[in-house]
Amino acid sequence: MKIKIISLDLGDTLIYNRPWGYEVISQALKDLGYDIPAKKLFRVSAKIRGKKLEPNPNGNNTPSLREIFNELGLKLSDKDIEKIEEARKNAEKEVLMYDDVVEFLEAVKSLGLKTVLISNAASNGKAKKYLETFGLRKYFDKAVFSFEVGKVKPDPEIFKLAIPEGRDRALHLGDIYEVDVIGAINAGLRGALLDRRDAYDEISQKYSSLKEVLKEIEKESVLVERET
Repeated sequence: MKIKIISLDLGDTLIYNRPWGYEVISQALKDLGYDIPAKKLFRVSAKIRGKKLEPNPNGNNTPSLREIFNELGLKLSDKDIEKIEEARKNAEKEVLMYDDVVEFLEAVKSLGLKTVLISNAASNGKAKKYLETFGLRKYFDKAVFSFEVGKVKPDPEIFKLAIPEGRDRALHLGDIYEVDVIGAINAGLRGALLDRRDAYDEISQKYSSLKEVLKEIEKESVLVERET
């Protein structure tokens, strides 16, 4: 069935931090004598998020450092965790947009597709601001933020709020398999993993860029047009 709606995540899908937050945590742990790669920290966080269907007080479902370390079996003191948290806060994080984003959004709009943003965003964060800063808001027919609607991915309800109708013709793209892909599928959408950081080695059906996704969307459009 031809795709009519493209749904997108925001962080690590359209925009990203440099340095990556998990790299900062990994280095802070190394300073304390623990060698935990950034990708492993991300995957543990993703696993925890996949089980969280209710927003925290910040309006998203990002796990605490304590939750991540407990999942890893690390017995860190409150003082050590405070040090790591301080290092994360003090890291000079530059926010950038991936270079394939505008081309992708302009292309899907030219194909006549509806576009929706679904983001697990904190009320004390800057997700909405970045959407405007990078000039992306104009490309979306609708933008749904978890802290505003009281629902978080992977809860199917946030997808249903964002896309009340036509979910069987919608494709959601995001960087967290347990949150974006599973959540989308459970809501009746198609789900696709955009693994820009190559964190999911075991998953073969995934994309590394929006350019790859666009090629598939264009192929489908051509095939459908020929059939009709």
